Amino acid sequence: MKTFLSFMLLLVILLTACTGKKGKEANPVASPENKSTAFVLDTSLSSYWTVKGCAEAATRNNTKFPSSGEYKDYPELPPAGEMGVKAAADSIIYNRFEQHLCCRQVKVAIEKKDKTITFTEYWFGHGCKCRCSSTVHAVVRELPKGEYQVYGIATGTDPVEDKPTGLKDTVLQEKVIIR
Repeated sequence: MKTFLSFMLLLVILLTACTGKKGKEANPVASPENKSTAFVLDTSLSSYWTVKGCAEAATRNNTKFPSSGEYKDYPELPPAGEMGVKAAADSIIYNRFEQHLCCRQVKVAIEKKDKTITFTEYWFGHGCKCRCSSTVHAVVRELPKGEYQVYGIATGTDPVEDKPTGLKDTVLQEKVIIR
């Protein structure tokens, strides 16, 4: 009986963790009290995001990085020509390549206000003494036809202190038409 209850508790925890990421991603917000990252669900968009490369390894608590940490060390990264923003059917696809300090992690918040869509990359964690490469991929689906102004914003914590910087950098700005 004790084993069954333990199994059921584990199942409930796993189901709760998995349902928090399906279709809706979290918006990162720095918490000044504990320097950690809190997340607020954005339920207004049909969207998702992923990260590949060095930041993906860091997110999975993998501290063994390739010797060079360069783009060629991650064959799963899309070619450089696929970077930027594009429309596909009723979706906007965001792809961005980033070279950064090893051990850094990233979360992506996606916000839509009228005809403006903002992809905010929130970089956090202490940086290690090496550089590596990652790509951030995000998609917003089920958009009405029209012209959209799309922004990519990079923000987060200082890689040395891991404290929020409050700085925001516009890393991408483009108009996209959904037909």
